[in-house]
Parts: sequence; C-alpha cells; structure tokens
Amino acid sequence: MAEMLKIGLILMLVALVAAVALGFVNSRTAPIIAIQKELAKQSAMNSVAESLSPGDSLAFDSLSITGLENPYASCDNTLSIVKISVPPDTARIGYVFIAFGKGYSSTVQTMVAVELEGSISNTTILFQQETPGLGANIVNPSKLIEKFIGLTSSECLLTKDGGGIDAMTGCTITSRTVTNSIRSGLEAMSEAGLFSQADTEGGAE
Repeated sequence: MAEMLKIGLILMLVALVAAVALGFVNSRTAPIIAIQKELAKQSAMNSVAESLSPGDSLAFDSLSITGLENPYASCDNTLSIVKISVPPDTARIGYVFIAFGKGYSSTVQTMVAVELEGSISNTTILFQQETPGLGANIVNPSKLIEKFIGLTSSECLLTKDGGGIDAMTGCTITSRTVTNSIRSGLEAMSEAGLFSQADTEGGAE
C-alpha cells in the first residue's frame, strides 16, 4: 500500500510540474500567436482588397450595423464587416469580411472582398485544418475559391445543390462549407441594406 501511495504521489507531482510548465509556455507563446494571427488577417485583407482598387493605399474601417444578422452563430463567430476606402476620400469602395463554416475536420475561415453592388471581387482561405490531400486542397485558389469571383449571394451554390459551382473532387463537405458560409455572409449584408444604400458616412455606420 505504501509503495502504491508513493507511486501515486510521484505521478501527481509529475503531472503538476507538467501542467505548470505548459501554463508557462502558453503564457509566453499566446501573445506571439495572437500577433501572428492578426498579421495574417491583415495580410489577407490587403491581398483580397487589391482587387477592388489595385495600386491604391487602402484604408480599413470596421462597420457597426444595428440589427445585423449573425449567420455564423453555430461556429461561435460573428459577421464582422470592414469598409474599404481610398484616402483621403472616406467614401467606401467595397467591403471585406471573414466567412466561417464548419468543415469536415475544422472551422474553415475565408476572407472575402465584395464590390458595393454585392458581387465577390476576390477570396482567400485564411484558416483551415481539413484533411491533407483532400479538403486541405482548398488553399489552392484554382480548386474552388477563385470560382466565386464575380458571383453574388444567389449564385453561391454547389452544382450538387442546384448552383453552378463544381465541388472539389472527393471534398464535397469542405466545398459546401466554404460556399455556404460565403453565401450566408453576403445574404446577411444584403438584408442589412449594405448593397443598396447610398455610399455615405451615415446610415449603417
């Protein structure tokens, strides 16, 4: 009995030391990871927004829209819309937002740039942890996401769902996740009146 208690105490101490060590490492690395994620988001925003006004130095301003529907509640995320303008003019030239959708093995995040009338001007995958060699191929623009350019919300449907977008071979779940999440974001923006209201600094902002 004494030997068992000794072993149990040793195991408890080992677990405690490991937990403290992990906590210490996490406290040191968490801020660095957060910064890297923010830099990746900013880079993606700049990348897709160039399609709206190539060659210009763009400004990004978050929009606060009362009553805006959240289409991503199931992913524990919200629809956050950013206005794009070309300084010194503050009039918007388009929008960017991140579409969230539960894929086969991860929540896929897609950065989307949108024209004022509601058509997609560019997209890029911001985050995914789908199956390597299958769903993870979503990071290759030619596999799926470049097919969204020029489409509106009603056109964002896979062929299998009655639309005109072909899913990636063997990756229907991931393809549908990205397609549906982008469409949901566009629909929420449309219902909020962002694609029909005048380009002024009042209204929804």
